[in-house]
Amino acid sequence: MILENFITANFSIISTLIIGSVNLLTPFITKEDSNIRNILLLLISTIFLINIIIIDWLFFHGIRANIMLFAFDHYAFGLHLEAVGIIFLNLLGSLWICALLYTTKYLAINNIANSSRFLFFFNIIILMGALLSLSANLFTMFCCYELLTLTTIPLIIHVKVGAIYDKLYQYLKILMGSSMLLFFPAILIIYAKVDHGNFIYDGFIQDNFSDTQAIFLFLMFIFGISKAAKYPLHGWLPAAMIASYPVSALLHAVVVVKAGLFCIFKIIIYVFGLKYLHSLFTPFNWIILLPTITIFYSAIKGLQANNIKMILAYSTINQLALALLSAFMFTQKSIAAAILHMVSHSMTKICLFFAAGNYYSINHTSQIKDLLGIKVVMPKTSLIMLIASLSLIGLPPFAGFISKFYIMLAAAQQQQLLIMVIIAISTILSALYMTKILIFIYRANATTNHDSENKLPSSMLVSIIICIVGVVGFFLIQKLIGRFLVYI
Repeated sequence: MILENFITANFSIISTLIIGSVNLLTPFITKEDSNIRNILLLLISTIFLINIIIIDWLFFHGIRANIMLFAFDHYAFGLHLEAVGIIFLNLLGSLWICALLYTTKYLAINNIANSSRFLFFFNIIILMGALLSLSANLFTMFCCYELLTLTTIPLIIHVKVGAIYDKLYQYLKILMGSSMLLFFPAILIIYAKVDHGNFIYDGFIQDNFSDTQAIFLFLMFIFGISKAAKYPLHGWLPAAMIASYPVSALLHAVVVVKAGLFCIFKIIIYVFGLKYLHSLFTPFNWIILLPTITIFYSAIKGLQANNIKMILAYSTINQLALALLSAFMFTQKSIAAAILHMVSHSMTKICLFFAAGNYYSINHTSQIKDLLGIKVVMPKTSLIMLIASLSLIGLPPFAGFISKFYIMLAAAQQQQLLIMVIIAISTILSALYMTKILIFIYRANATTNHDSENKLPSSMLVSIIICIVGVVGFFLIQKLIGRFLVYI
């Protein structure tokens, strides 16, 4: 029976990845923007999600998996099931369907050429994220992390606008430079000393390194994983905003920045261990200064920006730092709240980028001043922008409020008054820069000459409505996530 369960779990993982791989070929089956192609893309991504739900069922019934695909020396490329990875995998599977529903028609209405090639790389990024979510050790994590960076390049430069190659250089310089100079060397040090980098609950660093060495290793990981966009290694994210709105949504909401948080969360839990890190940074937890600086810096930059994408980019940096602030309290409740915030931000941010993409598709707006009075002719999109903005700020009953509330509870439990004050100030600043956008959208303008929302393909509106339902009904999603969090 145990052997059968093991084989079933392994088969579910392999079949999920194979199904995801099939969607790499689907964009080339028919001509661009054909209904057959779009339906097949959605169908396969739906089957992908169904396989993930089967994995969920197996996990809840105590069935685990461990697959080694290949190895050389003590470096193995392996996959396994654990709670944090399954949460990330579910997030990818759910948002992939919404993203395809939106993106296929966005490409058509904006006359973006070579949409099949675009969708190929769009899908391969999801597949890289899935592999990353299932990584069983540091070596596998690093390989998938780097492949994820490389596979985003064709999407960022797909539409040739402005100083695109200068922006791409900045993007790669920070992401690849930090990972090769800090992330990878930290992994090499661990493998040289421990002979493995397997993810083990409560970690293994304490038994193999001194406290000082452990702190240096931890800092190497924190700064080496720059996809989490910490100051001063955040510049790649605004630089990547030269890409189209579906790509921006993919970077911010679905895979890339969330991959950064995911890697850090796994390293905290399964390499160092929460108890050991909590003891290392007690009584003075100076490590929270890193996300704190990022929170205030990004809020100020968001207030200064007038470009829609730049405001949304700095808001992402701000919210990622909030998740790290929670994680750096190093308790089970704080890491659970951080994971919850990662998911709530994904659902909120995909709504914001898709709404902004709707505005752009109709009126090619890039500055907030161009949104003046647009709610009159685009009421559905404007309502979704309003709800998603309130969620990002952290107002009840939306997703952002729920995750921030749990961060506050975790801080209160540790009597971390400073963290509670930082979150409160961050919320006020978020309200200020998001209100900048909303004021223009909802300000009366008798001379509005924007084109009508009715010109949008219905699937673009359906996609964003599905996502906003998740933001509004996040209290139900939070209960499902809570079932996984008990295993952390």
